[in-house]
Amino acid sequence: MRPPPARCRPDRRTCAWKDILSAGWSLAGGQRCLWFLLFCDMRVLLSSGCPSDGQRRNMPAAPVSPYEARRMAAVHRVRLLGTPAEERFDKITRLARRMFDVPMACLDIVGEKLAWLKSVQGFDGLEGLRKDSYCHHTVLDDGVCLVQDARTDARVFDSILADFWVFYAGVPLHFDGERIGVLCIGDSSPREFGADQLSALFDLAELAERELEIAALSESQLALAASNEELEMKARIDVLTHVWNRGAILELMAAERARAEAAAATSVLMIDIDHFKKINDTFGHPAGDEVLRVVASRLRASIRVRDAVGRYGGEEFMVVLPEADIEVAVQVAERICQAIAVAPVPFEQHFIPVTCSVGCAASSATSLDDVDTLLGHADRALYQAKTSGRNRVEVHEDAQRTSPGT
Repeated sequence: MRPPPARCRPDRRTCAWKDILSAGWSLAGGQRCLWFLLFCDMRVLLSSGCPSDGQRRNMPAAPVSPYEARRMAAVHRVRLLGTPAEERFDKITRLARRMFDVPMACLDIVGEKLAWLKSVQGFDGLEGLRKDSYCHHTVLDDGVCLVQDARTDARVFDSILADFWVFYAGVPLHFDGERIGVLCIGDSSPREFGADQLSALFDLAELAERELEIAALSESQLALAASNEELEMKARIDVLTHVWNRGAILELMAAERARAEAAAATSVLMIDIDHFKKINDTFGHPAGDEVLRVVASRLRASIRVRDAVGRYGGEEFMVVLPEADIEVAVQVAERICQAIAVAPVPFEQHFIPVTCSVGCAASSATSLDDVDTLLGHADRALYQAKTSGRNRVEVHEDAQRTSPGT
């Protein structure tokens, strides 16, 4: 493999790309995500037609392990491709970002053609082409993949990420003895990475591997994710908040009602961010996007591991609670209200106070309401919560009458 030059010469074209990169990175939320995809597409298109000096052309593809089929079998067994973000993995990436004082951290599952970003901190995205990602190199062996300066590293200097993710440290994640994913950290500037830091990153990876052994999502969620082809995985995930989108959460609701056993109840929560229009009008839509992302993260941290959360539309979220009666639903709803209101959402120089209203409904084992009826009950309870002062939990009256002790 031909090594790259010691340092790419900063000609006018390189400087222009860096100016675009800097301007785009200053955006927030969904704007940044859309900008970055466009940036990558533009760079690939233009660089392929007008390379400055041949530095970024004809880079050989990273090798593929001879055990790739066995590795992919383990990827399918872990059943996480195409699934939404989960708090148990978000805790690990948040901790990695703080421990190493880096702007970016990620846990991804490496599929055949795509890397599924199961948990991300510091940037936006759901997936990336495996061939363009550093994680493709990371899953080749059990050691660390360390890129101190991507612009001069022979393995990745030709990557579309080289000017964005300059420093990279990643370690493989194992399931059933196979390398199925990566825990990694990154920075937009070069960095050194010592032995103690490397040991700490491996420790975090071990914690992540323990979580991989736990089948935390409900069977309905796993089945829904498994029904997608790999190249269509993100079709059921809300890009901004990394939870299920409206169509997916409604499918999950129907699946849970169909699976409900005679002695089991299913509950649903409808959650609306209070005064969201005022937040957008006062602080701008990028601030509103950040509020939606933070609320989704706090929702994931508040629900039970088998519950499913989806973005129902606009500022409204929906939580499906399998095998949960109204008492359990109210406990979760109150926990959600407290978690969302516990601290304002930081955005640029502002700290935005956020609260929510929650409507609860439950279908008992004896009533087995259909999906539309149950959603209607939750909607009416949500309306009651909003007209009664907001930042509160209300229960549909039928659920109140049928709950134990009432």
